[in-house]
Amino acid sequence: MARRFGISWPYRSRSEYHHHDDRDLTDEWQKEVYEHAANLARSSGYKNILDVGCGSGFKLIHSFEDFNTLGLELACNLDFLKSRYPQRNWGLSDLQSTPDFQPDLVVCADVIEHLTNPDELLSFLVRLNAGHIVLSTPDRSLLYRPWQKRYWGPPRNPSHQREWTSREFFRYISDTFEVVEHAITRKDQATQMIVCKPGR
Repeated sequence: MARRFGISWPYRSRSEYHHHDDRDLTDEWQKEVYEHAANLARSSGYKNILDVGCGSGFKLIHSFEDFNTLGLELACNLDFLKSRYPQRNWGLSDLQSTPDFQPDLVVCADVIEHLTNPDELLSFLVRLNAGHIVLSTPDRSLLYRPWQKRYWGPPRNPSHQREWTSREFFRYISDTFEVVEHAITRKDQATQMIVCKPGR
């Protein structure tokens, strides 16, 4: 039986991976997620920030200017990041090898919906043993209504493998982590955010 990753039947995930190139984006999406993560890092006295799937790197650089950061991305984006921000640290995101970097806080903003197997991401996050993890992803119930075909998948966005409702995402993440906060951060962009930590 196929893994449902917390999503209710009869939802259908996408069957093929489509790469999303976001190197030209700045802070059009998830800006408030990064701001929330930065405020949490400051209030917690954190220093080391890891961004899994950092895209163009813009939000990581501008939200965490005074922190020690490591941004992880696919191989096709690494040269771009190293050229654009040579003063910062960048690494390969393959979800298999653990970086030589101990993060206090991990950001993973709107990445999980692109992955064919999000369990690999959660296993990777467990191995990092960070103080807090900030995850975001679209809330499917804000994108479509239950009577609309797209509500039951696959997503309209061809680079999304699947999309969770708020309830489904909480159920999926809370199986692995202790969820300490769950909120809709921008309703007009259908963004939901979970702040969690190890200890489940």
